[in-house]
Amino acid sequence: MADKRAHDAEAQRPFLAGESSEDVLLKMKVEEDEPSTRKWTAWVRILAEVVMAGAIVALLLRGWQRGEADGKKPSPVPTWPKTTVTFQPNERYLHDGMFANESAALETLHNWIELSADGRGYVKIEDAEKYGLGKGYEMNVNNTHTEPAYMLSVFHQLHCLSYLAVAFQTAFTDKVPSNEVAFHSVHCFDYIRQAILCNADTSLEGDTGHPGWGGVHQCTDIDRLREWANQRDIYKYRGTMPSDTVL
Repeated sequence: MADKRAHDAEAQRPFLAGESSEDVLLKMKVEEDEPSTRKWTAWVRILAEVVMAGAIVALLLRGWQRGEADGKKPSPVPTWPKTTVTFQPNERYLHDGMFANESAALETLHNWIELSADGRGYVKIEDAEKYGLGKGYEMNVNNTHTEPAYMLSVFHQLHCLSYLAVAFQTAFTDKVPSNEVAFHSVHCFDYIRQAILCNADTSLEGDTGHPGWGGVHQCTDIDRLREWANQRDIYKYRGTMPSDTVL
């Protein structure tokens, strides 16, 4: 009898430690939904990464298109902050007596070599086609082979001005220039004319007592440009004596 009462009491006891059927169904539903939730989260992450990559590409294209719209073409030559330069005469490079005779002219113009790059501005450019540079000059290297090179315009301009100074000295002494000198001189005059207009220095000059001297200009850092060119020169052009080399 006692065993029967104990059994009945056990049968009437509430299931405090167990779970209701609703709890079981809810748990099963959560477990079923977890893989879907993980998949949805993964897709959201992938979508966010795609959107971010697309935004980066769009910004890059926008910058490239803006450069094209501004007329700027890609260049292997870096840009540097401008430097402030006050224009002043320098007798090391030009002076009143340099045209008295050929020797004086050559001696003075020989000093211009230090203004140029070691290779007179001819530089090697890797992946030239990437920048749309076209065909380079085939330069003789150590009399063993040729390599393509490109000339930085600033050093071409210096060469032309140096050449014109030599031609001017010839005319200054009443000598008739040869056809070659006349042809090259015309080229240099026109090349420098176009270079001046291309760079279009907008510095404002006032009355300093002598036209141009004392004017302050914002200029390309020629020292850094020269260093960049020297690291890529095709050959060394430095001469030793004035009679050996001018620009």
